[in-house]
Amino acid sequence: MLRVGTVGTSSIMRTIQEAIRLTDGMECRVVYSRTGEQGRAFAAEMGVPEHCTDYAAMLERSDLDLIDIASPNCFHAEQALAALEHGKHVIVEKPAAVTRGDVQRLIDAARANGVYFFEAITTLFMPQYEACRLLLPKLGRIEQAHITYAQYSSRYDAYLRGENPNIFNPAMQAGALNDMGVYCVHMAVDLFGAPQDVRYLAELGPNGIDLAGRLTLTYPSLTCEILTAKNADLGSGCRITGENGWFAEDGPINAFGGCTAELNGAPVDVALPQAENRMVYEFARFRDAIVQHDTAFFDRMAEQSARVAAVLEQAHRTA
Repeated sequence: MLRVGTVGTSSIMRTIQEAIRLTDGMECRVVYSRTGEQGRAFAAEMGVPEHCTDYAAMLERSDLDLIDIASPNCFHAEQALAALEHGKHVIVEKPAAVTRGDVQRLIDAARANGVYFFEAITTLFMPQYEACRLLLPKLGRIEQAHITYAQYSSRYDAYLRGENPNIFNPAMQAGALNDMGVYCVHMAVDLFGAPQDVRYLAELGPNGIDLAGRLTLTYPSLTCEILTAKNADLGSGCRITGENGWFAEDGPINAFGGCTAELNGAPVDVALPQAENRMVYEFARFRDAIVQHDTAFFDRMAEQSARVAAVLEQAHRTA
């Protein structure tokens, strides 16, 4: 049984708590929140037996194997690093970090302490995505790649009123690319590898946050175009076209459902059934990696996170 301590009380943590309950071999023991009353109420609502307000003390506990971090983006790297240095495995919400150097610090700490960290990026573990990824080599030379994840944020009106919600606060390492576009970047890097060049044409708000943007990833024989936004609904999905066929997805990239595909003029069935809670697939895979000491899987996912962080870092420099 992997004994879990969780960080954060946001809406995404509700989905995480449900995924932990649905995953055999995992149980949440304690909820950490900076606010005691909020943590107490959240733990009671989620059926978690304990809450705490001292993160350092939580990491000292011997009855926790894994820390799951869903705090604001700017805290991810430091909280993950502290947990790894205390010999805890870590699952950290995307982005794990927004610079390659910070991801490398996590990799080094994990290896030094004999534990693993995993960036939670649901797209890569969804059954329909896996079916499409396996189809990719059969498509032949890839000619076009378009990936979009854009959604009007429930906090955007508050931002327009002059408020400073976390998701539109540059100090929180927030914005369209880090919040939503990161799923698209992970998909592109997983399918095509690290790009040769990165360009981000961003629509910036008054405080400098990227409200939306067009990210161009250049490969030797392919340009992958990514659109992301938190101030508009742009019809999320993707289409990857090769000389022998294509696959497409219609809907949020993080859930990756509604897939269709064609190969050599004939339809291919990639619309596999998927669970309602999109996180159960990644949680099961992370659990297996930890229990089975699957270092090869950790190495692959660590390099994936490092490559994505490098893209984010370069994109923000060019915005």
